[in-house]
Amino acid sequence: FNDTATTEIYTLSLHDVFRSPTRSITTDFDRMLNSIFNDGWNGIPSNRSNTIAVDINENDEAFFMTADFPGFSKKDVGLKVEDSVLTLTANRDSDGDTNDGAYRIRERKTGSFSRSFNLPENVMAENISAKFKNGSLTITIPKAEEIKPDIHQIRSERHV
Repeated sequence: FNDTATTEIYTLSLHDVFRSPTRSITTDFDRMLNSIFNDGWNGIPSNRSNTIAVDINENDEAFFMTADFPGFSKKDVGLKVEDSVLTLTANRDSDGDTNDGAYRIRERKTGSFSRSFNLPENVMAENISAKFKNGSLTITIPKAEEIKPDIHQIRSERHV
């Protein structure tokens, strides 16, 4: 899976620049290693607060993805597959203005969130299933049976 998170705009302060001078070098090095060793599933881990956290594991029959949607209801979460890309979405509307005064702290994110994954070729996208329970979406992605080449031995007659 190649991971594509929603584009976000970041503000960078001088404090952020001087706090971690090696961050850029480390990130570039991680990207280089990722481009060499990426097996298609794992991308660069995202530390962004607006991304959807996922775990992916597999057995011989299927891949299993578990995505966390804390505080979301089932009706606010979406899953679609289009052109071999699986996309998770969630939408949380603002609670509206409070009549109790201005916010002192507002950390809960609102708006739309999405994360997309390029599916491997060996999956049956039409048979993907999902179950939402307690803020977690568990997705089962069945693997296609491995197509083995049809090998026939051809006997040749010996001519003397």
